[in-house]
Amino acid sequence: MAKVKKSPELIIANKELAFQNEEKEKRAAELIIANKELAFQNEEKEKRAAELMIANKELVFQNEEKEKRAAELMIANKELEQFSYIASHDLQEPLRTVSNYMQVFEEDYLEQLDDNARKYLHSVNNATQRMSVLIKALLDFSRLGRNTRLTKVDIKKLIYDVMADLDTMIKASNAAIEVAEMPQLNVYEIEMRQLFQNLIINAIKFRKKDTQPEIRISSDKINEKWRFSVSDNGIGIAPVHFERVFNIFQRLQTNENYEGNGIGLANCKKIVQLHQGEIWVESNRGQGTSLHFTIPILKI
Repeated sequence: MAKVKKSPELIIANKELAFQNEEKEKRAAELIIANKELAFQNEEKEKRAAELMIANKELVFQNEEKEKRAAELMIANKELEQFSYIASHDLQEPLRTVSNYMQVFEEDYLEQLDDNARKYLHSVNNATQRMSVLIKALLDFSRLGRNTRLTKVDIKKLIYDVMADLDTMIKASNAAIEVAEMPQLNVYEIEMRQLFQNLIINAIKFRKKDTQPEIRISSDKINEKWRFSVSDNGIGIAPVHFERVFNIFQRLQTNENYEGNGIGLANCKKIVQLHQGEIWVESNRGQGTSLHFTIPILKI
């Protein structure tokens, strides 16, 4: 039987068809892999979506908790301010009574007292005066941050105004104060004046014996806040006391050479926190002290 010869066209067509079938199989295999990858990606997306949903719920919960704590803290602060204010006023009245009676007693009976009795009387008078100072300091502390309003202030001018107020103290101590360039910032002006006043007074007060106080006040911008520094060449502070110095009524120096009520740096901390900043100390005993604090760029 005679063989049928395939035409060249048919051979070419068969080869082309075989090639196309191979390509289709390749594409089908690639499509299967792509579908598997797509399915895997969809599963991952669903996992991420579930995780994101959980994270969002956690974030909502945390924000609610923060709002609760902020509200509780606001109430607690108001109660503390009210307590401090009432306590200060209520304590002043009996203290005035004691002081007045001691004054009358001293005027009428001083000549009849012996030396020991006079010493006792002197101690009582000193104690009542000290108590009066502490109560006033507590009252001032409780008032910080009340009825405040941000205003744009030239910090350098503010510091020079504070120095003018302290002129007698500065001259008496022969203090040399250097003030570097300062920014203009939105601050609570009265509180900011008190902040620099407390820091300058401390730098002068805690000076070394027979040493001229040298004080440098500087500032530098760090991102969206300004850092201020008040540095001196005074007696310094041991590192172990760095946190304690900012506690109310904490005095590291009980020596009569260093008067004070132990509330100055507590006021400074409260004022800085009122401005949403931070305050810290760098020092070593006998090597001077640098008080640093930050004030963010606040909008009015």
